[in-house]
Amino acid sequence: GFAGAMAKERVLLIGGQFSGNFCARELKKRFHVTIVDCKEYFEYTPGILRAYVKPCHLDALTFTLQPVLERSMGVKFIWG
Repeated sequence: GFAGAMAKERVLLIGGQFSGNFCARELKKRFHVTIVDCKEYFEYTPGILRAYVKPCHLDALTFTLQPVLERSMGVKFIWG
């Protein structure tokens, strides 16, 4: 029927770091997006050296992917 013709196609992105997040934000406008990542968290790696000197800074460099991707961005996340 007509509803089937208007359904969004699906896209699977491998990796939920910088490029995966950027692509998901752009692609979700036209597709149902699912991101798969081997880590359950995003890590800002350029700042990781600062965490060696100041360990409390690590919290500012990472966040759990699932709540951000699914609640804030509206895309599905699979950890694995």
